[in-house]
Amino acid sequence: MYKNVKIAILSRTLVSFSYGYVIVILPLYLYYLGYSAIVIGASLFAAMLINSFLTFVLGMVADHFGRKYVLALLFLIFSISSLLFLWVNNIYLITLFAGLAGFTAGSTGGPIGSGGAFGAVQNAIISEEVDKKSLSKILGYAAIIEMVAAMGGSFFLSIIKLMNINVYYLFYFSSILGIVSFILSLFLKDYGIRSRKLLPSISYKNIFKLSIPTIPCGLGSGMLLPLLSLWLKVRYNTSASETGFLFGIVDIGVVISLIFMPRLSSIIGRLKLIVLSRAIASITLILIAFSSTFILAGIFLIIRGSFTMGAVPVRQSFVMTNVHDTERATTNGATSLSRNSASAFGPLFSGYLISGDLSFIPLIGGIITMFDPILYFLMFREKWKEK
Repeated sequence: MYKNVKIAILSRTLVSFSYGYVIVILPLYLYYLGYSAIVIGASLFAAMLINSFLTFVLGMVADHFGRKYVLALLFLIFSISSLLFLWVNNIYLITLFAGLAGFTAGSTGGPIGSGGAFGAVQNAIISEEVDKKSLSKILGYAAIIEMVAAMGGSFFLSIIKLMNINVYYLFYFSSILGIVSFILSLFLKDYGIRSRKLLPSISYKNIFKLSIPTIPCGLGSGMLLPLLSLWLKVRYNTSASETGFLFGIVDIGVVISLIFMPRLSSIIGRLKLIVLSRAIASITLILIAFSSTFILAGIFLIIRGSFTMGAVPVRQSFVMTNVHDTERATTNGATSLSRNSASAFGPLFSGYLISGDLSFIPLIGGIITMFDPILYFLMFREKWKEK
């Protein structure tokens, strides 16, 4: 494996470990500070918008000025935001730090599905050294390693909670991990791949087509996932340790799925796998609405995570090979912008719904995400038979 690939995976792994517990404690921390579900939803909405635009802008900057330097800057921002996060009680500053650090860029089962600006730049760096034939496999290996790290972060949260240590101190630990990743990024080799213009000028048509299906995906999943730990607490009265343990189990399911999905795509084709996996994920999200117990809801979350996250390396490979190599970080940034901007409205709606019938949240979310695989087929049906 090439040097840059190793460094990109290792540095992302440290961030993934952090995301493994941050996605659990972030909404709970806001709840702990006394903010209502509506305010929490609005805060996550704003944080996701901040991170979406940061991802889009820095994706273009990375392609034009150098991916290595932008990645190093991102790790530094992550570390500083994590360090300062507990020092403020002002909801506006908390929202700003959460957006800059990408705390809302992860999802149940880890951040590999999006990862905010980190994902946009790191995947482009990996694609510099890996050919088209091997890209799905390498991204799959990267995803497995990162998911194991996220799983470790989730279980680490449970251990910290059982030891009666304040789990919110983990934001400081995130700051340390960010500094280590920053140092690692300085050893990346700059291959000098640059886009001709800051704005995409070669692949803009395919960038637009690749961004459209991410809108229902983001909006539907955003209805539940950013507030999932709070939703589970309100509906099933779960503790942080129980939720962290569940998220860890979800990660295990995703890791198993990541082993098989890239291999399956080589048999049935990348587009077919993307459409099939996202359709199944949408159905299980709907089924969560009818889950009467925490265990049943957890089973459906495991299934959903396995299918939607397990196929992400295949989708990333599909995206990377359908645009020009000088505009790959820009493409990742654009698809993240469309997905995460749509996701941002999810917690805003859910903040109002959470005080009513809780089943409406995953039900509406699952119906919306069903348009994701449909749009993928309609946009790229000419590639349906490709393997």
